[in-house]
Amino acid sequence: MTPPFSRALLGALALAAMAGPGPTGSARAQIAPATTPATTDDQAFAQALARALRDGDHRLALALIESRPDIAAMPAGVRLRGELMIKLGRASEAVALLEGHLTQDATDALARFQMGELHFAAHRDRSAILAYRLALAGNLDAARRSIVLARLGAIEDRRDLRISLSGAIAPDSNVNGATSATTIDLYGLPFSLSDDARRRAGVSATVSASLERRIRMAGPYALTVGGSAVVLEASGRAFDQNQIALFAGPEVKLAEHARLALLATYRDIDYGGADLETWRGLQLTGEAYGDPQTRWDGSAHLDHIDSQRAAALEGWAYGAQFSRTRFLGPSALWRASLNLDAHALTSSEASYREARLAVGRLFALPFSSLGYLEPYGHERVFEGRSSIFGVRRADREVGASLRISRRDWRVKGAFPFVQTTISRSSSNVALGRYSRQRVEFGFTRDF
Repeated sequence: MTPPFSRALLGALALAAMAGPGPTGSARAQIAPATTPATTDDQAFAQALARALRDGDHRLALALIESRPDIAAMPAGVRLRGELMIKLGRASEAVALLEGHLTQDATDALARFQMGELHFAAHRDRSAILAYRLALAGNLDAARRSIVLARLGAIEDRRDLRISLSGAIAPDSNVNGATSATTIDLYGLPFSLSDDARRRAGVSATVSASLERRIRMAGPYALTVGGSAVVLEASGRAFDQNQIALFAGPEVKLAEHARLALLATYRDIDYGGADLETWRGLQLTGEAYGDPQTRWDGSAHLDHIDSQRAAALEGWAYGAQFSRTRFLGPSALWRASLNLDAHALTSSEASYREARLAVGRLFALPFSSLGYLEPYGHERVFEGRSSIFGVRRADREVGASLRISRRDWRVKGAFPFVQTTISRSSSNVALGRYSRQRVEFGFTRDF
């Protein structure tokens, strides 16, 4: 429970939190004055704090608050310390302070609003949008809700360049889907699998980056161009993967916070140090908000696949993806997604249809951490009967991933995460039966 403070002391904090949004947009702390009598020390502190703020001496004001740990730990005290750090040019410290506070007080919509303002000022638009949407789902007053909606509109209008970078390293894992079977039947005959045939991928490292540029045109129209790259290095070279993707196309704004884009896409994939396949196609993407707390995303694609391994693996790929995100509060959301895809290749044995359903939940954890838990199910059914295995192959996988991030630990704007994935695959073919346990340690940053 928050201990009662004197009227003079709480009044000074209310004054310290400003009479409205400051240069960074942070809002006044809302504190109900207590009724306990003021002590001489409280009165002296309140007067000194009010004087420091009136004189614009933010360094002294911050030092005064931090000299009173009981006040500094209050939600209003944390928000005020964050505001003063921003004014002193210590934005990264303010981010760490507020993020740590939000994992301990997941209902503080004002602190999440401050986080949105910090990211907005730094043009970290993805992070700003997430913070603002989470704040809207909390107990945010009407004035700040109006500010948030205006900021979201401004982000949409200025969305000209977005860059993200992440990296991770994983211990020995079943990234290659190595089977747990020791024997298999090929052409009706039993064969034993050697340890080399069943080996895992070993330690792997992944680096990924993406860039998107939006060029505004007349009216609601824009041109979107961008690309992404993923590099996975595993022990040896057998499981190395490199992928480059490019896209470009027109975009139209249908309504406030709703847009549609038609993109020409290109993707080149290498595996094991050699060319694997090239994709060329079209993608239709859209996003819209049914209300300030609910986001809908959807996309559909059609691609032609040119395989460098075999002509039988060339053909078409098409599918659709849908997701719904519901923001539940300043530190909580849930998301449901459905992916449907098909590969119609020259060989019916290699052609397949697949579906993936996932439901995820973001929540606060101890030690100033955020967790995102996502259980999922995946099914892949091949079109033709396999001449090798003698059956029409069908694979099913169930699993769950948990990602834990420390957003109060930041180096050059990047924060660390740990992600673990546990899954089990069943199949009517022995090679498709395996379990996977994967742990990644990494970082991510938006620019």
